Amino acid sequence: MLVKLPYGASEIELDLKSDRVLGLIRPSEITPAADPASVVERALATPLGGPTIDELAPRGKTVAIAVDDVTRTTPTHLLLSKLLPALRKAGVRRDQITIFIALGTHRHMTESEIKEKYGPTVVEEYTFVNHDFDDQSELTYMEDLAGDVPVWINTEFLKSDLRIVTGNIIPHFNAGWAAGAKILLPGLAGEETVGRMHVHSALTTPNGLGIDDNPTRQLIDAFGESVKIHMLINSVITRHKEIIDVYAGHFRMAHRRGIAHAKSVYRVPIQGLADITVSSSYPCDLEYWQGLKGLFSADLATKVGGGIVAVTPCPEGVAVMHPKWIEYLQYDTEELKEMYQSGTIEDYVALGLALNVAHVREKHPVCIVSHGISDKAAEKMRFQKYDRVEDALEALTRRYGSDSTINVLTHGGEVYPHLINQKPKNVP
Repeated sequence: MLVKLPYGASEIELDLKSDRVLGLIRPSEITPAADPASVVERALATPLGGPTIDELAPRGKTVAIAVDDVTRTTPTHLLLSKLLPALRKAGVRRDQITIFIALGTHRHMTESEIKEKYGPTVVEEYTFVNHDFDDQSELTYMEDLAGDVPVWINTEFLKSDLRIVTGNIIPHFNAGWAAGAKILLPGLAGEETVGRMHVHSALTTPNGLGIDDNPTRQLIDAFGESVKIHMLINSVITRHKEIIDVYAGHFRMAHRRGIAHAKSVYRVPIQGLADITVSSSYPCDLEYWQGLKGLFSADLATKVGGGIVAVTPCPEGVAVMHPKWIEYLQYDTEELKEMYQSGTIEDYVALGLALNVAHVREKHPVCIVSHGISDKAAEKMRFQKYDRVEDALEALTRRYGSDSTINVLTHGGEVYPHLINQKPKNVP
């Protein structure tokens, strides 16, 4: 059985024995919208549970639009191509609109990346701002949530008269499903807010992939209520990055409606849990900070004690903005919890994600195939490094036997494996 795994801009071909393969798990093949532009226009004209742009009466008001960054597959250029003219038609001047790149704690996007993702004409005509999570002078404190999560948010975004958010709905291991108010938390939040949120997530729901209303999503929605989002615009796309539908309106109502649709694409039924799961992190593969997403989908497709082969190119290495992460990844969950309680942590975001990874790693031995992760880095992460997927599979087959079963995730960065006859989780 010949299987092709996406690997960055290329593919890896894998020849497997058919009788060992339980399932080839990937997002469903769905027909995209014939006219994506009209889909965006319709969503803006008929928002769910919220006002239209005209009803927001934007004339004379400043408008802030939050967009996600290069690590996301949101077709932002298509959303902006209809949103910006609608604002202009309603009386907003170009100089009253600011587009905030919701980086969370990611690196700044380059000029070429900005033009490619949002469109060169839009970049020339409108002001774009790379969010600075670690510049306290550009952040405003609002309140504490969940006991120990202080809400710090981008001041200029908060000061705008109208606040609009965008995003794309796919499964997410912290929030259950991406998009919604997540573009604000962690997208436009301060460093401590993002860090405490990630630790809170790891401690309450270590792998919340596909869980609609988990503690992290509740925290994110509370944050959205505090900031007050005036309109949300979220897309649902195919695995080929084409628009299927767009949902606009009240940030919670429109997002939940979009999740229901996204499940038809990304919640994939599986026949059973495998002894070994091969998971390409595609399309999340710029660095392992994103590539780890393939680990959490693999967790849901693998028997406890079974092995995972994480396949991810990571041309930018382990984590550009979080050098402490690789240090934290050397510890187990209990050690990390003790470090958190000690209050001596330098990077709470990295600690939170280290807790998530340690949770999966303690259930499954992990092999990694990556040209961007060195042998030394893999050892520090407590992964076994291999140059080829076949070599990793051979090693795990020796461990589990020649008749051990295999699941293959071609799009591990965005798929939600769902065991048949198991009721979908909606609560932690």
